Amino acid sequence: MQVIEHLERRRPAIAGDPEAIKTEVDHALAPVRKAYADVELPRSYLDALATEMTETLPARWRALAEPFTRLEQRGFGLWRGGDVPARLAFVLAGLILGGLIVAAPFIPIWEKWFPFVLAVAAWWLPDLQVRWHKRRYARDLGALVATLDRAQPALDQHVTITELLPPPEDKHE
Repeated sequence: MQVIEHLERRRPAIAGDPEAIKTEVDHALAPVRKAYADVELPRSYLDALATEMTETLPARWRALAEPFTRLEQRGFGLWRGGDVPARLAFVLAGLILGGLIVAAPFIPIWEKWFPFVLAVAAWWLPDLQVRWHKRRYARDLGALVATLDRAQPALDQHVTITELLPPPEDKHE
């Protein structure tokens, strides 16, 4: 969806400002309006589409984008931003935790290499945390697009077949 792509390109600057979001939605709809005018498609459909986009999309998109943008600005809540000392601390914690798991008699893991695997995996913990948040946001945006797609049949009711047909030719020529 072009409008959401347009909003996403400007998300860090506009996510907290409802008026800026509405303005950007109008900017994103400008090429759509021009394309409809160029191919002479029915104005009723375009009006219904623009109304749907300007009334429902800004609030729904803002509800998703604003918390994600705040989280992104805070570095996704990573301890020390996931820098090298933080990663080394995660590796050390992975080694210690892995050693305790191997030493615990009630946990059925006896492989001596397990702490090292846990330590190597701990190095990538900040990257996994960032990927988790971005993937969740992308899934939420996908759900928003799916919701808008389900509104398509209602928009199609604004266009009649006679509006799509070319005007009748004059046979007296």
